[in-house]
Amino acid sequence: MRKLLLTGCGLVLILYLLPVFWPADQAEPRTAETVSAPQDTPADIQNIDYSTVTVEIDGVPTELPLETYVAGVVAAEIPNDFPEEAIRAQAVAARTYAVYKLSRGRPDVHPDADLCDDYHHCAAYRDIAVETAAGSDYSRVQRAVEDTAGQILTYDSAPIAAVFHCVSGPRTESAKDVWGEDIPYLQSEVSPGGSAYSAYEDAVTVSADDFRQAVADAFPAADVSGAPETWFKASVRSAAGGIITVQLGGATVEGTAVRELFGLQSTNFTITTDEDSITFHTIGYGHGVGLSQYGAKYMAEQGADYQEILAHYYRGSTLSTL
Repeated sequence: MRKLLLTGCGLVLILYLLPVFWPADQAEPRTAETVSAPQDTPADIQNIDYSTVTVEIDGVPTELPLETYVAGVVAAEIPNDFPEEAIRAQAVAARTYAVYKLSRGRPDVHPDADLCDDYHHCAAYRDIAVETAAGSDYSRVQRAVEDTAGQILTYDSAPIAAVFHCVSGPRTESAKDVWGEDIPYLQSEVSPGGSAYSAYEDAVTVSADDFRQAVADAFPAADVSGAPETWFKASVRSAAGGIITVQLGGATVEGTAVRELFGLQSTNFTITTDEDSITFHTIGYGHGVGLSQYGAKYMAEQGADYQEILAHYYRGSTLSTL
């Protein structure tokens, strides 16, 4: 159904793409995909010890110093050769997201751990000590984490849901348009520099038969018995260009559901058809909310520091220290 790309951003959800293998010393940008919408309810962080965290790694709960965990996340989530200010911004976002998750309590998916190495709902993680012993150089990551040690983003004195993604279109998406909840610090923001990602524009072609079968299983109310050109009708797009909802075979379907069903890189898509197939043309990679890693790279290359990058992508947030 799609060509395997060996450059650019990594796995967004396991359902979205085939595996991509990278050298041990080169992380690919990933996306902090949330299972449900971030909650905008302030959490009390005054009485929680954040010096250590319990992380489920390969299914085993493991206690780690918070900063060790953050370094492992940064190593897994952003390329080591990105500008240092972009890596620092990622370090603060990763630390903030971890503290945000901790402040919410342990979830049902891993009740014996605060966090896990599954980026579906927490973040990817690499054991820097093991990989450094094997010859990988993570000194830039370690320095970025040390330079920002203890720093998190807050809003109304509470840690924010500092979600991030690989690369947006010309603008990031708002949390409201993607998850249905209006969160003041997760608004649509201008985000240049995305075209530096090699698969900024992507295409997925699905045969007519495969499309009909997939839709019949996922959206039984949709009638896709006609020609491919008749399947999609009016759509509702966000200010950033992502499909919020679309009429598919007479049924209203969310853009996120279409993206997941057909392994699209984003909800910012258009379609072309012929008699036997339909092709989705996408822009960007990831849910598009919060920090764009390629946007951070561009801003850093233009001279912005990590504080400016974070202030841009998380509007109204405050850089605080635990």
